[in-house]
This record gives sequence, C-alpha cells and structure tokens, in this order.
Amino acid sequence: MGKLKLEVESTKSKSGLHAMRKMIVVFKKGKEEIINEPAEEGKGTYKTGKSGYVNLNLEPNEYAVHIVLVRNLKNRVKGRFKVYNHEGQEILEVKYEKLKIRRSWGDKSLSWLIDKSIELIGLSNYVRHKNYGTGHTVKPS
Repeated sequence: MGKLKLEVESTKSKSGLHAMRKMIVVFKKGKEEIINEPAEEGKGTYKTGKSGYVNLNLEPNEYAVHIVLVRNLKNRVKGRFKVYNHEGQEILEVKYEKLKIRRSWGDKSLSWLIDKSIELIGLSNYVRHKNYGTGHTVKPS
C-alpha cells in the first residue's frame, strides 16, 4: 500500500482570463471516484478559488489519475494526465493540447485509465484524436 499526496486546485486569475484545474480520479475495484476538493489547505496558482492537497492510500490493483488543466488568455486548454499505481510510482504520462491526447512516456496498456478519466470529467467532446503509440516506455531522465 502506497501513500500518495497530490495537489487539488480550482483557481482563476483576478481578471478571470486564466484558470487552473487539478483533480484526481481514483480507480478502485469496480468504481471510480473524482476528487476535486482539497483535504488540507495549500497555496494555489491564481488568486481566487480553492487549492490544497489530498492524501491517498491505494490498495494493489488500484490507480490514481492526476489531471492538470490550464486555460489561457485565448481560452485554449492544455494539460497533463499522470497515472500512479498502488506503490505511489508514476507509470504513465500523457499530454493534452490542441484537442489531442499524446503519450509522453509510460505503459500504453494503461491508456484505458486515461480514456475513462476523460469521459468522467466531461472532456470527451473536446478530444478529437488520441495517440498512445508515441513517446517512451521509460521515464526520460
């Protein structure tokens, strides 16, 4: 069983033109859980909104997907999806930009976790193309 401390955030700039969202999707046996409320307080990227940390205890065969999305001045959204296993190790990372999902590195057999996370957070209408064949199998140093 691995302990994992991940950041959760939902903040906006004072002007409202920039926004940052960080959330976690936990995959347990047969069910999924979206965590977007912090358990402990922390400092956010932008001025207004909530941010903090969540501590997770994952059992074997359970995964956590940490989603980081940023909206910029032109209303374009980019982000990263990181998959963690029960030992707290990062095992897959994909990038989201220009309505495309692309694997940066990791085990592509776990791409179903990314697909399910996209569906759960309501981003499926904003993804046109998925490419899990690119990237490295090991984390580049």
